[in-house]
Amino acid sequence: MVTKSSRLATKAPESNGLAVLAKLATASYETLEHELRATIVGLEGQALRFKTVIDNISQGICFFDADERLILSNRRYAEIYRIAPEQLQPGLILSEIIERRVAARTSAMATDAYLALARSVNSGKASRVWTANLVDGRTIQVCHQPMPDGSWVATHEDITELTANRLIADERISLQTLIDWVPAYLWVKDTESRFVVVNSALASDSDREQTSDMIGLTDFDLHAPELAQKFCLIEQNVLNSGQPMIDEEEFVVDASGAGKWLSSTKVPLRNVQNDIFGLVGIAHDITVRKQADILRNGQANILEMIATSAPLEDVLDRLMCLVESQLTGIFGSVLLLDKDGSHLRHGAAPSLAKDYTVLIDGIAIGPKVGSCGTAVYRREPVIVADILQDPL
Repeated sequence: MVTKSSRLATKAPESNGLAVLAKLATASYETLEHELRATIVGLEGQALRFKTVIDNISQGICFFDADERLILSNRRYAEIYRIAPEQLQPGLILSEIIERRVAARTSAMATDAYLALARSVNSGKASRVWTANLVDGRTIQVCHQPMPDGSWVATHEDITELTANRLIADERISLQTLIDWVPAYLWVKDTESRFVVVNSALASDSDREQTSDMIGLTDFDLHAPELAQKFCLIEQNVLNSGQPMIDEEEFVVDASGAGKWLSSTKVPLRNVQNDIFGLVGIAHDITVRKQADILRNGQANILEMIATSAPLEDVLDRLMCLVESQLTGIFGSVLLLDKDGSHLRHGAAPSLAKDYTVLIDGIAIGPKVGSCGTAVYRREPVIVADILQDPL
């Protein structure tokens, strides 16, 4: 016969096992619940970070599901289309959003037309980019990317300023191309006499590879200090007085060392408020004409000096100056044969150093006495191509 105590003893192990299992189940549930809560908190934090990032993107972003219901949009999307953010809640259908854009005058087309366009894009797999010109004058670029499940994501960017800047850049490029075809020098300077616009003719003769290399420079970067100061004073007078300088003759030396005569015009530039903000200049090369004038006047002057019995030294000096004015890099001199027929005397050399002319004054002629002494001795022209190497 089994006693009561024996039955209790028999059931005790089973009851103890169930209690242990219950405790383990409770502990596991609490652990899972804790991990689930931690996961949820982590996901919520990650979602908040994503939302913060999306809200701070400069482009407007919107996500729609296959039923054209809004899943998510950022703050910039609402700003672009001037809709209150609280009116763009998830679940709103696309047609309602377009109607609100139409009401805000920020839709480039009617609701039906926009829906037809969106559905046409979503019917394919390729993304599409287009621009919409809003009635308020802004230009919006839309990048529409369909998804395999029929949903889509789109970015909306206000490119009004970018478009305007591109137009300005295109106009500037066109203007630069135009002025580069002008054979004369053409430039624009600011009120500090710094180059703002330069054409290729001026840049090339200033030994600059590109016109952009001239921007910001002044005449002090291109010419000798005295000449640069002269140009600067003229330009500042134009800027301060508002009076243009028309067809004034100016002499310059370009980067190659060649002297040029220019006919220059400098005119102040005014803005819509009539304030002067710079000047435009154009200069034509009149070297050939100027040389012809100098030659004609010089010949007449020399003939007049001869007719009035001017000293021979003065006549020869004026003659050498005239020769030098017609050629680049030329230093002219005249040596006269002395009455003894054996020595050379200084006649004229306006551009040679006085110490040099003193040394050769009175030199004897001969078969190997420099080019001048040899020429007189031979009674024929003598040409020396290299004065550092040639024996003569």
